Amino acid sequence: MRRVEAEIGGIAFEAQARLLAAAKLNTGLRLQGFLGAKSKRSKKLVLHVTDIEFIEGE
Repeated sequence: MRRVEAEIGGIAFEAQARLLAAAKLNTGLRLQGFLGAKSKRSKKLVLHVTDIEFIEGE
């Protein structure tokens, strides 16, 4: 098990999008989902968010 830090774009829909929109900047998050293309025409890699956990104290 390793701790990995990186920056990657993300896409969230419905309930997850509402949670992220309401979060304050610099809030600790743990996101789960899958990696895929941004769209059918784009090969840019993004995280499609399926689960969000807010982390307190980080």
